[in-house]
Amino acid sequence: MLEYIRSNSQSLGVKLAFGLIILVFIFWGVGSMKDRSTGSLVATVNGEPITIRDFELAYRNAEESVMRNNPGAKREQVRQGLGRQVLRDLISQTLVRQEAARAGITVTPFELRIAVGQVPAFQNANGQFDAESYKRVLQMQRIAPAQYEHDMSEDMLRQKLFALVTGAAWHDPAEAQNRYNFLREQRVPDYIFIPAAEFMAAAKPTDAEVATYYDSHKAEFAVPPKVDVSYIRLAPEGLVKPESISEADARKWYEANASRFNQQEEIKAAHILVPLAEDASEADVKKAQETAAAIQAELKSGKSFADVANAHNGPNAAGPGGELGWLKRGTTVKPFEDAAFALDAGKVSAPVRSQFGLHIIKVEEKKGGGTQSFADVAAQVRAAMAKDQGADKLRDVLDNLIEDNILGKPLEKSAQALGLEAQQSGLATAQELQQKLGVTAEGAATLEKTPANSPVDRALEAGDAYVVARVLKAEAASTQPLEAVKDKIVAKLQGEKALADAMRAAAERRKGLTDGSINPTLKTGMGIKTAKPMDRSGSLADFGPDPELAAAVFSAKVGQWLPAAFAVSSPKDGQGAVLVHVGAVQPPDPSEWDMIKDIMVNAVERERVQGLYETFMQRLLSTAKVEVLNMDIVDRKNM
Repeated sequence: MLEYIRSNSQSLGVKLAFGLIILVFIFWGVGSMKDRSTGSLVATVNGEPITIRDFELAYRNAEESVMRNNPGAKREQVRQGLGRQVLRDLISQTLVRQEAARAGITVTPFELRIAVGQVPAFQNANGQFDAESYKRVLQMQRIAPAQYEHDMSEDMLRQKLFALVTGAAWHDPAEAQNRYNFLREQRVPDYIFIPAAEFMAAAKPTDAEVATYYDSHKAEFAVPPKVDVSYIRLAPEGLVKPESISEADARKWYEANASRFNQQEEIKAAHILVPLAEDASEADVKKAQETAAAIQAELKSGKSFADVANAHNGPNAAGPGGELGWLKRGTTVKPFEDAAFALDAGKVSAPVRSQFGLHIIKVEEKKGGGTQSFADVAAQVRAAMAKDQGADKLRDVLDNLIEDNILGKPLEKSAQALGLEAQQSGLATAQELQQKLGVTAEGAATLEKTPANSPVDRALEAGDAYVVARVLKAEAASTQPLEAVKDKIVAKLQGEKALADAMRAAAERRKGLTDGSINPTLKTGMGIKTAKPMDRSGSLADFGPDPELAAAVFSAKVGQWLPAAFAVSSPKDGQGAVLVHVGAVQPPDPSEWDMIKDIMVNAVERERVQGLYETFMQRLLSTAKVEVLNMDIVDRKNM
């Protein structure tokens, strides 16, 4: 059969056969090939299995996604708790699939093909699906077509179920404004501050109090063990110098990997948004258009786009100056994208309507798409080749270094022979070793436990690198003597006593205060100050944030003194006690509500819809029979 196919590879029949085979694999994948024996399962959901293969594939995709979106993250940090999150997601997906089947909801192959074809990243310049772009984009993301289509089908199924469940969601039209009024209300507090500094002289602790504190808090004065480490840090890219790679070899590699250097068209844009709901009335549309016209007039008068954007944009519309940063096709809503990518650099658009409102767009810079030339990426090519070649050499180099280390050869000489550099940490704790050497917590613990003048007989992981180490010196854990920390203890106890005395003085002062408005002429004599208006998440005057104090201020009535004093601290006045009176309430600015009305209404609607769906999913989970069969794989034990 294979010989027949090879000999007839150019025939129309074979081409059609291969086309059908490829189509089947692209759109239906190989997901049905699952081992369902108990030993190969991670969990079951209402009797439906989640196999180890399912879990490992989902885990790998999740891990790669997190690493891709957080380039500075270390793999061991990413893995913390990731397995359990992946399992939760798989359980939720299974429940959605089961409930969709019960409700008769499906995603047909035709629907899936239409959805894939509508992804802008997979389309050519004419907006048509392009199979080569599809393969190239997925290859760059290291996602198999079958997996991508499986994930898209699952997401479409969830969207259909979501629409069915949340179709009856309803909210009170007045709720958005009530929520806004609640969040944006401000209060004007009066306050009396009693500094702890006034009580410091009489608050000095006795020697006996200092000794008692020291004996009962020795853990605070513990000195962790420290080690001094000689080490060599090896990364693949450090073993081969990019400049050692010839141009001919680099060009050959570039031609074989040209798809890595495909760039999408990008624009650096800013916008001014006039909020407008999709289903806005004619009157609201006309009002928004008038606002947009007034903004255009300001821009034509010579005002800078950034200044006009800052004056008109709501708090979440964009960054300072209306900045949106660099944008690729497929990352914004279609009307905005079409208008923005059609603009030349430096030009400003007419108002463009999307589901968010009217956008006035400015394109600041543009980058064309296409494949970068070899000349532009030669340095990247050599760096990538050096890293690949270094990875091939890494194991042999590590084996040689570890052998030399075990035999007692100084790391400096071993490093010099290989053109590497040996370093020394100096006395450092395990936590400091993690930072200096880049090793994991487990690796730092290994160094901490290694005796002085001893090698570590294995390479330690350090992100994308490895560390070969010898412990030169070791100091055991100890406790700082009392005399070394006495001043620190005295200052701490003295501050605590003085603050307690200030709180007692404030409590006595509170007894003489009566609720009601305060005569302005008496404020100075009573030591009362008026602070700037504060909101629910704000701070009183220049004191540090205190959620309990803020909650108390917004719970009290106008003219009321809070019943108790609060301990506060400020950079200017230090610690102390404060008594607070609610002097006035400032309602929100009506003009601000007009600007963000649609945003708030949409937010409340989304919250109601999302809350209804989450309640539905919690009900599914609470009534489901979920059995976890292999928690070691989920928690990545011994892996």
